[in-house]
Amino acid sequence: MLLMESLKDITDSYRHVLVYMRPPTTLLPEIKAEKVYYLGYKGKANMLWCIYKLHRIIKAEKAELIHAHHYWPTILSRLAKPASVPLLFTVHNHLSHDAFHLNRLSLYLEKLTYRETHHPIFVSKAVSEDYHHYIQVRGESTVIYNFVADEFYNPENEKEDRLISSNALRLVAVGNLKAQKNHEYLVKVFCLLKNEEIYLDLIGDGPLMSQMMTLVAENGLKRIKTVGTSNAVFSMLRKYDAFILASKYEGMSLAVIEAMAVGLPCILSDIPSNREVAGNAAVFFSLSQPKECADKIMFLLKNPELMKEMSAASKKKAVDYQKKKYLSELEALYKQYI
Repeated sequence: MLLMESLKDITDSYRHVLVYMRPPTTLLPEIKAEKVYYLGYKGKANMLWCIYKLHRIIKAEKAELIHAHHYWPTILSRLAKPASVPLLFTVHNHLSHDAFHLNRLSLYLEKLTYRETHHPIFVSKAVSEDYHHYIQVRGESTVIYNFVADEFYNPENEKEDRLISSNALRLVAVGNLKAQKNHEYLVKVFCLLKNEEIYLDLIGDGPLMSQMMTLVAENGLKRIKTVGTSNAVFSMLRKYDAFILASKYEGMSLAVIEAMAVGLPCILSDIPSNREVAGNAAVFFSLSQPKECADKIMFLLKNPELMKEMSAASKKKAVDYQKKKYLSELEALYKQYI
């Protein structure tokens, strides 16, 4: 979504050529690029072929700048590009979790291929600090906060101003159902709230969907339900009372910003990036204490005026993460190299 939205509105001064490692499964018709290539990546076995193919594409398209996203596209870009072509690479998450701890060789490969002339873009200070802890960054680096689509800021998608019942609350969580998002923690929280009229909808899909549904059924949590994925989340969020996220780590959660932009009070795991993004516009809970989270949900339920204040604070803070700000900072960076 970030790639699609940024390509849609970035200045026409640039000619964009988009290269995927694998064919994309979604959103391709909405991508604004002059050309789209697929490297046909199938795993480490054909890595050398992908490097060669990417090198040919860079030369044929006479690329003046490469902007890579995520770990493996960055590695391929470093190995495929001519020395004269500058490289920006965006780090979207904590590489310590996503790469370095999973396979020690990925840390050595990062150190081996990184050069002082390569310019890292970090989506948050938390991600920057994580990277600097492992990699000696000798050249320039930049923090550019991601953005969410303009639709989340439209008045018609603003949270419904309805009176919250003293005994009912509707929560929503948005994100892929995978280990990082820690939905299992929310099951523990809702086991403590089983006798309360508090509902949770899970928007998203992922490898742990069946496991999550099993946990919900085994614990008799009839007020938790999965609603699948949607390309129009902005029109769904306004129907809820608050947003909740229990992630173990985040680079910069777009789901949190989306919730804040429509005016949802946010209940977030107490991790550095959530603190950085939401500031004082959210309530934070410890991941070691499900009861603490349950107690804070109950406190908000009993204090509707506080939720109104949090809603206003959310919208005010979300202004910092609009597309025009992101594109302005990104284009300024592009102009350093072109």
